[in-house]
This record gives sequence, C-alpha cells and structure tokens, in this order.
Amino acid sequence: MLKYHQFRAKLGMGDLHPGGPASSAKMLDWLSERGVQRVLEVGAGIGRTAERMVALGWDVTALEPDAVLFEELRRRPGMVARRESFLDHRPTVPYDAIVAESVLFQMSLTDAFAHACALLRPGGYLAFVEAVWTRDVTAARSRQAHEDTLRLFGIAVGSREPMTWQDWRNHLHSCGFETLRAELLPQGSAGHPPSGNRADSLRAMARNPLLLLSAVRYRLRKRRARMPSGAQESWLFLGRAVAIESLASQAPPRLDPV
Repeated sequence: MLKYHQFRAKLGMGDLHPGGPASSAKMLDWLSERGVQRVLEVGAGIGRTAERMVALGWDVTALEPDAVLFEELRRRPGMVARRESFLDHRPTVPYDAIVAESVLFQMSLTDAFAHACALLRPGGYLAFVEAVWTRDVTAARSRQAHEDTLRLFGIAVGSREPMTWQDWRNHLHSCGFETLRAELLPQGSAGHPPSGNRADSLRAMARNPLLLLSAVRYRLRKRRARMPSGAQESWLFLGRAVAIESLASQAPPRLDPV
C-alpha cells in the first residue's frame, strides 16, 4: 500500500506543507528580492515549487529521494531532477539559495543546517517552512505523535524530539545562519489541504482502484490521529549564511517574529 505522500503524488496533489502555495509564494518573493539564480530544492516532492522557480527563470536543481514522488518530479521540464538525499548531495558549484518545505524536521538539524551552509556561496540563503512543536509539548507527547503518524501514514507529522522554534533558531545560529525573516503562520496552517486538480484526481482513481482504497484508508486513519490543539505552530524562515566567527559574539536570536 502506498504511503500517504506517495498516494497524494499519484493523484497529482502537491504542496503538502504548512500554508500550501501561499507559503511557497512568500518564500520565493523573499528570494526574488535578493536576486538569486542558482537554487536547490530539498525534498521537492512532485515538483510544484520547483516548477514555480523555473518560471522565475532560476537555475533549479530538485532533490527527491522517494521513488514514487521522483517519477512525477522528473517529468517536469526546465530543471535538474535528482533522486538523491540532501545529506548525500555534493555539487561542484555552490548555490545562491536552498529551499525546503516541511522536510528538514525529518533530519538532524545540526547535520542539515551545517550541510546547507556548506552548499551555499558566502552570503547565500536558506528558506524553509516547517511545523514545529510548541513549548508545552513533552518528549513523551512528541515521540508518541511521531511514532503514531509514521505507523499510520508512512510519514511522521513532526520531529521525534519536542523541538520548539527557539530550538530551531539556536541550531541555525550555531551552524552559521543569521535570521533575515521569521514569520509565524496562522494557527491551523500545518493542516493546509494539498493542492491539485480534483477532476484529474478522480480520473486517476478511476484508472487505478487501489487509489480509491487508499483514499478511504487515509480518511479513516486521519480520524485516529488528530493533532491536539496548540501542539504545533508553523514558521516561514529566511536566513543568510555568514561566517560562524561573525556570529560568535552575538547572542542567539530571540523567539519574537522578525
């Protein structure tokens, strides 16, 4: 049986991240203002955001390690699509920017941010959107939600550890990123419905009845895995890679939105 994100990919549905297309548009606007050209997308899924970046005239490399999602991604024109994990990616030329939408939480933040800094040119940008745990969530609660959703959907709803936004900011700071923008999204943004064409999705299910079974399966499972109110919040981030030495004398960034 397909995992949840694979099932959505087969239906042509993307933007499985907090805030959906509106969050993507805001991050791309931030990067456009800074004149980026060579951009890496981490965990590109079926390529909705990568396609938007190509339309902006950017030189886009899109990484997607999942075989099912990659089959959809590789059909999109104008970009370099690679079935490869982020931490294994070793380009010969640095990037102006790295974009990630609800994928970094699945990695060690120290490893992910350090690798991002290594792949960027000096002064390059990291932009992402993520759902993170709030301060009242205990380690037991985050672990249970992580394990339950991984078992039910094949992908976890959040990190196993109760990493708050302040924890994320501290990791970013220690790995050499200064915060340019950090925006808290409205409550409920983490549950933004995926984008797609309903008629195309229905036709896909008509061609493949197993997709209809998956639809029923995940509708039922969602009732068993409701996220407690206030357990997560969603953030948009834009940071710039700078020399760690220049950050050493600065205090870690405050939690307040910038």
